[in-house]
Amino acid sequence: MPRKSRATPARILTAAADHIERVGLYQGDHLWQPGRMGSTAPCNLLHAWGRGVRAARPRWSERGEVWDIFHRALFDSLVVLSNQAHGGPVPPVRWRKLGLAEDAYRRTLLWCWSDAPGRTTAEAAALIRSAAALYRSDADHIVPGCPTLQNMV
Repeated sequence: MPRKSRATPARILTAAADHIERVGLYQGDHLWQPGRMGSTAPCNLLHAWGRGVRAARPRWSERGEVWDIFHRALFDSLVVLSNQAHGGPVPPVRWRKLGLAEDAYRRTLLWCWSDAPGRTTAEAAALIRSAAALYRSDADHIVPGCPTLQNMV
């Protein structure tokens, strides 16, 4: 019997909030510093979301539906978090005018949100947790790609 997927938007976002609370929010002119990044270095909102994604990712040995569920939860968590950071739904015209893919625009939005003057670790964690609260923490995306009241933004 296949293992039940651990991937839900709420689990991804909760792990992201836990991570940023543990390591702190990084701000500065040079956000990309590979030698200073990792599980203990301060990070931005995008990096914290990525840590949450890694925490919910299925094992590489698993096959099939668990990966479909994971990919849907990954995209849904990115959408809900970027919408929270934006203050409402991000209109498609934003990424279309720039010629970007939707996920690239949303990731950039998270990156830029973190570097606004005066942002705090507590504010970043609260933003991520408010996005996670939009999903029931025990709800899996049983039918990948199928919108339900639990995974609609």
